[in-house]
Amino acid sequence: MAELVKRTNIATFLDTTPSSSATLSLVGMGITDYGQDYNANVTTEKYIIDDNATNTLDSYNISASASQTCYYGDAVYDFVNSLRRRAAVGDDVKTHVYDVDKYDFTGEGANKQFAATKYDCAVVINSYAKGERPAIEYTIYYNGTPTLGTVTISDQGVATFTPVTSL
Repeated sequence: MAELVKRTNIATFLDTTPSSSATLSLVGMGITDYGQDYNANVTTEKYIIDDNATNTLDSYNISASASQTCYYGDAVYDFVNSLRRRAAVGDDVKTHVYDVDKYDFTGEGANKQFAATKYDCAVVINSYAKGERPAIEYTIYYNGTPTLGTVTISDQGVATFTPVTSL
């Protein structure tokens, strides 16, 4: 029987220390809506001998936009805000994003391994609202071919990614 997937079982983590060993920080504090746009790149050709076109999916240009209320001390906000403060560009905005399906797991208790996908990414600041409820808006651009793996999450909330060595 099919079960409803709760939003809390779809997690995104951002590596907030990309220049050292990875620190996977949960994306979500101050964010009320988050989703990915796949932006498919499709080639369409209609051959003169056919009545209908042929479509080929060439690639995706995945991105996810967030509007995050500013919570100082939240690792994701602190990381993104540091990019804004430095007006970071180029390699300085590169990190990794991890999409985790917490409903798809093996093991039990502390040994649970959740299905995960790791991407290289770039975090781009779109705006910084300094009104009554300050918010920072940014887009995460997913880059390249993903790495499949698993994530374990400790009782203290520390997430660790392990790539899958075979399918």
